[in-house]
Amino acid sequence: MARRPRLAPTAAPADAIEPLGSVRRSQLVSTFGIGAIVDLEKGSFMPMGLEDWERVNSLPALRIGEERLQSMLGVSHFRVGPVKEQLAGTMQVRARSAAPAVRFPEWHECPKCHRIGREGAPFELADDGARLRCTAHGNRSTFTNPVRFVVACRKGHLSDFPWEWWAHRGRQEGICPRPVLRLGSHGQSASLADLFVTCEGCGTADRPMRESLGSAFGADAFGGWKCDGFRPWLHDLQPDCREPVRALQRGASNIHFGVIGSALSIPPASEAINQIIEQSRMFLDGVPDAALPSVLIGVSATYGVPVDQLLAAYRRLRSIEDGGPPLTERAARGQEYDALSQDRDDPIIGGIVPQFQNAVHSPPPTMATWFDLIGAASRLREVRALAGFSRIEPHPVSADRVAEAILEGKVSPLSKTPRSWLPGAEIRGEGIFLRFRTEAVDGWVAANPVVSERAGILDARSRQIAEQRGYERDYTITPRLLLVHAFAHAFIRQISVECGYSASALRERLYVSDSDRVLNGVLVYTGSPDSEGSLGGLVRLAEPGLLEPIVMRTLANAGWCGSDPVCLESDPRQSGERVSAAACHCCLLLPETACERFNRELDRAVLIGDAEGRFSGFFGTMAPEAQWQS
Repeated sequence: MARRPRLAPTAAPADAIEPLGSVRRSQLVSTFGIGAIVDLEKGSFMPMGLEDWERVNSLPALRIGEERLQSMLGVSHFRVGPVKEQLAGTMQVRARSAAPAVRFPEWHECPKCHRIGREGAPFELADDGARLRCTAHGNRSTFTNPVRFVVACRKGHLSDFPWEWWAHRGRQEGICPRPVLRLGSHGQSASLADLFVTCEGCGTADRPMRESLGSAFGADAFGGWKCDGFRPWLHDLQPDCREPVRALQRGASNIHFGVIGSALSIPPASEAINQIIEQSRMFLDGVPDAALPSVLIGVSATYGVPVDQLLAAYRRLRSIEDGGPPLTERAARGQEYDALSQDRDDPIIGGIVPQFQNAVHSPPPTMATWFDLIGAASRLREVRALAGFSRIEPHPVSADRVAEAILEGKVSPLSKTPRSWLPGAEIRGEGIFLRFRTEAVDGWVAANPVVSERAGILDARSRQIAEQRGYERDYTITPRLLLVHAFAHAFIRQISVECGYSASALRERLYVSDSDRVLNGVLVYTGSPDSEGSLGGLVRLAEPGLLEPIVMRTLANAGWCGSDPVCLESDPRQSGERVSAAACHCCLLLPETACERFNRELDRAVLIGDAEGRFSGFFGTMAPEAQWQS
């Protein structure tokens, strides 16, 4: 990642630059995506928007495609983060091989004298062109640190904490002409109660970060301060913002909630012939239709594929992009559900390996009551794309509705004007697909009406939260959703205990629907782009002899939680922000990267029954572990 100064969009980057640091490609579409704050050795920086990316990230090799996700998000392709090109004999890299970033926050603090300020007032830029230094200590200059606090609003605007205003708040004359601010501490702790700001320029009294009537993090702390509409990742302002601002800690998780769309590559897009077309798109898109057959002759000779097949594949792809309404996320999940329910082993063509391979079989007899199909996806490719982000609170939205949410100001955009591409990443791995027996789920729901009441309470709470935060939900919390989701979490936790996978290396993909078409399945797959889980270790667990004891021990362990009886007796009416019933860190909760729904909408009781015996769990009532030994 390289620092880019705030220049006009027409300014060209230098050919060689000093990098600020490095992050993984997959992090550029998640934790450290556009608009996030990244703490590096040389300071705190923010990845810039798509306009700045286009100047360094336009190489054909950095383009990837996934036609169904492109349709949902309304773009023509995705671009992965660049890989650094080190210049021989130097510490510099080529500018085109670095993601652009800008320093944020601009305010820094000297660790020696505790003076706070910005570049030029009073700090200077260090020789490395990235860090700031305080020159108040003679020849021994001290590198400064970024301040801990920033301010943000729900529209995604983010600014430096208004230190000068805060230090002079209540002063009749306002901010003094030459403020000299210092951030002090009473020395007892690093909490807000011990921090204060003082101005030596006018001798104002210490202004505590936590005062008797509130604090900088209070809801009414900035009653006299208006959001300036600053978007540092786009280096522009939206001055008419009327949203109240809130103080946030620079490294807090609520600074950046990425809106990420994802899709699995399934047939026909996963076939080798379609990959060949994707690799040739850069020059095929500019060729007239009449000339396509002659142009494809060279591609045909290279890969040994007939021209007519290549032409058909290219025209099919163009028809998807040019015609018809965009694909909805619900329809896309249905397509994946069908693909995971079928055997698939497409041939290798011209050395190009298909991106999807799946083998299905019947479950072992002991599991046949609950499941009707087990899938072993030995080859999977998932494409994830960052489409926007929110601050302070997450804004759940399906991929096909992101553009609408951006227009409404509920999701922050990645660029000033819409672009034909988005940042993306490829996740390759393997997975296990378990499909629940539909008639068994329906019979269980019909026989246990209390389960529907329990789900209805959580659904009402979830809708209330959605109304308060201004977003629409396109699904309903049902017993089927609680069942599949709770089992997925329990299954992932058991795999991480028995098979050596960390829970953060696995990921769930839920296929649940009660309307139009019934779906009830879950895919547990490798959720990391690194090598963990990509050598067949996970898909091997789909073998009946290995899967059966794991599932049985999953259910046995679900019958007991270290927080019982408190956990199992949790009342869904008291779920609060969790929107869950019986679920805690001792039994069901997973790392956030492993769960699609922010560890919400969970209930262990639907698996094993409730503590009072009012309803039975789908897998039977609570029983000692010995009952589940295979």
